[in-house]
Amino acid sequence: MNIYLVYQKYNKEFIAYAKSITQNSDRAFDLVQEAYVSALEREEMFANMNEHQIKGWFFTTIKNRNIDFIRKQNKILPCENFILNNVLSKESQDFESQVIFNNLIQKLPRKNKEILVLKYKMLLNSTEIGEILGISPSTVRSRLSASLKMLKNEI
Repeated sequence: MNIYLVYQKYNKEFIAYAKSITQNSDRAFDLVQEAYVSALEREEMFANMNEHQIKGWFFTTIKNRNIDFIRKQNKILPCENFILNNVLSKESQDFESQVIFNNLIQKLPRKNKEILVLKYKMLLNSTEIGEILGISPSTVRSRLSASLKMLKNEI
């Protein structure tokens, strides 16, 4: 599969994902560019990969590059702020519902928050989420189910 074609097709998704984990448009663009350069440097690695696998590789690389950047800057990943500001469902438009939802999300473990963001904000399926996080799709589904149960119990 051609890396350039995958990059062209999913570039906006890659940037949206990077923005969601960085809260910074410029940094998001840089992360996506770094991932693409890294892919070009390892082009032979992608020869036997399909489009879905390459897409997963990009998401994972973007996430890992951001973690490396944060470690270098000694900053904490602003995942909580992203979730509080962006994960609200379309159905919960009124302010009161948003406040309640934000408070509930804050109580979840980071792993559960991350899965909720990828599932409901990025609209990824269990397989794609698993590839990004380096876990199996069944683990994604069980964490998602556990997260939703936690939210339901709090309501």
